Amino acid sequence: MKEYEYISRLKAALIQENYDDDYIKLCNDYSYRLLENSLPVIFDKEHLSRLLGLEERYFFQLFMMADGFYKEVQIPKKKLGQFRNISVPTEVLKYVQRWILDNVLYNIRVSEATTGFVKGKSIVDNAKKHVRKECVINMDLKDFFPTITYDSVFRLLKYYGYTNEIAFILSKLCTFRDVLPQGAPTSPFISNIVCYKLDIRFIKLCNKIGADYSRYADDLTISGPRYIVGYLNLFSDIIVEEGFQINESKTRIQYPNNRQEVTGLIVNEKISVPKETKKYLRQQIFYCKKYGVNSHLRKINIQKSNYKEHLYGIAFFIKMVELELGEKFLEQLNEIEWDY
Repeated sequence: MKEYEYISRLKAALIQENYDDDYIKLCNDYSYRLLENSLPVIFDKEHLSRLLGLEERYFFQLFMMADGFYKEVQIPKKKLGQFRNISVPTEVLKYVQRWILDNVLYNIRVSEATTGFVKGKSIVDNAKKHVRKECVINMDLKDFFPTITYDSVFRLLKYYGYTNEIAFILSKLCTFRDVLPQGAPTSPFISNIVCYKLDIRFIKLCNKIGADYSRYADDLTISGPRYIVGYLNLFSDIIVEEGFQINESKTRIQYPNNRQEVTGLIVNEKISVPKETKKYLRQQIFYCKKYGVNSHLRKINIQKSNYKEHLYGIAFFIKMVELELGEKFLEQLNEIEWDY
């Protein structure tokens, strides 16, 4: 096995450097714990800087002053007049976070109920469990990323075997002002790992009451017979006990006589995209072709620097569910004379 080969080489190197037996055993035990968890062995900050390919002095400055390597921007929410704060890391910090994501975080398990920000899964996978159910309940976690703190990330990395020093450095590099930043590539998957216990408790409760459960980021869905509504308070208690808050205004209980929606997809009889979403995209394409993009935006009094990406995003969203229609929309978008 690879871990034994690594430890064998490590032991030989330490013996050659004349380290004592106690220190060699300490290094071997530390390495074995991490390798058993499929995590890279990182001994100290100098070792980490070499793994990242960064000059030591510059790397030390980066993690000690990590909060200074962000730019805060506001992006509009769907609701008119409301904005979301995004903390965008600089390119070098984003590179480091990407390395942590690929080499450390992706090797830590998440629950089977997790569908958001997981390789090979999408909102379609999130909706599959909830098709043709008597009752579909949507719950939303309030201030999801900011609820997850530096301390939570530190404890997580300590649990999986890293030293205080390495857990401190990795946690500092993945948090901004002591919470998970919206905008860092590491934040979504860290949230999935932190939610592992929450997910497991939901899964166990659902198994007992004959329900199904899935989670896409901060969006939790439970479905099953009508009587599952009677357990809503129990689900709410679990959320609070696990350190999260419920966005009460977004809790929805949906029955078959009305539209049942899961992460933007209709699940009453089959997974489908809402008609109004398709109608909206058709209209936007028609007007862009007829009047030109800029003229159309002026006419409807919208200033969207990401308007093109917005429409393409909707088309790819539709393609995930309705392949042929999505491809047709993409072809039509490609025919538009974009000004940028």
